[in-house]
Amino acid sequence: MYFARRDAKFERLVGGIIAPTLAPFDEAGKIMCDAITDQARRLTRIEGVIGITVNTTVRERLSLTPDERLEVIRCTRKGLVNGQILVSCVGELSEAVFDDVVACKAAGADAIITFPGRWQKGLKGQTLGERITHLATLTDRLALPVILAHGNGDTHWAEAPEDLVLLASSGRQILGFDMGHDDNVLRYDQDYFALKSASRQVVLLPSSEAALFHNLNTGGDGVLSSLAYIAPHEVAALYAATRGGQIHKAQAIHDRLAPLVKLLDGHDANTREMIYREIAHARCLLASPTARGLTKSLCPHLTASLHTTLDDIALEPISWV
Repeated sequence: MYFARRDAKFERLVGGIIAPTLAPFDEAGKIMCDAITDQARRLTRIEGVIGITVNTTVRERLSLTPDERLEVIRCTRKGLVNGQILVSCVGELSEAVFDDVVACKAAGADAIITFPGRWQKGLKGQTLGERITHLATLTDRLALPVILAHGNGDTHWAEAPEDLVLLASSGRQILGFDMGHDDNVLRYDQDYFALKSASRQVVLLPSSEAALFHNLNTGGDGVLSSLAYIAPHEVAALYAATRGGQIHKAQAIHDRLAPLVKLLDGHDANTREMIYREIAHARCLLASPTARGLTKSLCPHLTASLHTTLDDIALEPISWV
């Protein structure tokens, strides 16, 4: 694989999932450092988990100070073993994040997730070719390999699959692409198979739940799925089943998780994060459901629906003994 020649760590991105995490806060709003390390240590014990990504939600990242974001990286790094990958989200891709990326690397990150800014076609310096050249140049100047993400869901890396291939081929530091949880399956298919025809291998990291369930036997790509906030064992098993051609097993996991996925649909980003926190805490994946900066709690009806669904599909608290 292309990245194996540069860093053997990235061989591990083929054949497993990267689990996103949320930072636990105590009642005073302080990050729980020991709990972060313990959380990372537990996740790495799950078969099929090849890495962890931190500072994942835009809202949570903005609620942390720069020092706290680096502390989250350091605490997570302590819990990783056997070469697992640590990915940290940073801000919008621009020269303003260069120093942040250097600091992330010093704290223990192996790669970063960043998102391109808004693109207004037709303005001076905003042709498609200029945009791709600009993005490739920026990524190549960063201190760590890059996964390009949608950001807030209002941008896309390119207009057509062939443009995405051009971007992947132009940016030597581009490790992969994060599809975004609300991306449609058709767009995923177009981008995925286009990237497979690229002159160099790029690890595609889809987090689209629809794409995760839809695509069977699509190769050995690494997967970053937002569903792994609350069901990392199940997502890892689903990934293994789909890539191994075990269609009936994959379908069974899909059918089991479908009611939970349905509950996540149609909510704003803050509510979605609170749902993740509520379920992750109930399943012993997160030390505290508290979210700094969110004063409004989930409505009782939604909270009850979440726990009823967990019971109905037998998604029980995880025993780590």
